[in-house]
Amino acid sequence: MGSIETYFTTIALVFVFISVARGYAKELSTTVIILVAIFLLDVIDSRLNPLLLSLVEIVFPDFDTAASASNLLLCSVYSILFIGAIFANYSGNTLSLGGKQAGPPVGTYISIAVGLMNGYFFAGTLWFYQALYEYPFRFFGQGIQQPLSVTAQVMVELLPQKLATNTGYLMIPIALILLLRARG
Repeated sequence: MGSIETYFTTIALVFVFISVARGYAKELSTTVIILVAIFLLDVIDSRLNPLLLSLVEIVFPDFDTAASASNLLLCSVYSILFIGAIFANYSGNTLSLGGKQAGPPVGTYISIAVGLMNGYFFAGTLWFYQALYEYPFRFFGQGIQQPLSVTAQVMVELLPQKLATNTGYLMIPIALILLLRARG
């Protein structure tokens, strides 16, 4: 395959293109949803992990929860839940914060900054779950290149959940966005 930093940097850059196309006024709603999703997944993980593993053991009695299969299961569940939350925000009726977007070039620069931020949170969260569960997709033969490069090892320490060890701190930007919106 390839280096993990290349994949996740590419994912983050896609968010920049989306943000420039949609404009930062609409993308800030995605920022709110991403941060809330990160927070909620962090809150439920200590309760959800044992529940998922016990349910799988009931359905599949030969399932070994200590094996890499449990890491694959948990990483997949959290990634799917997170991607689903973000996908739901982009499809259909979405959270609307309103506001009038600044014209170019200022509006474009702000859109790029918001896109980079959303890309960092999105790609960083997916990478966080890969790192947390020991890169389980490598067992399919096409997984992440191991061992991680020096750059990737440094980047792992800069993931959103690593920088904000208490994800409650992620609610601060949400509060600021909502306060600015309420202010008009």
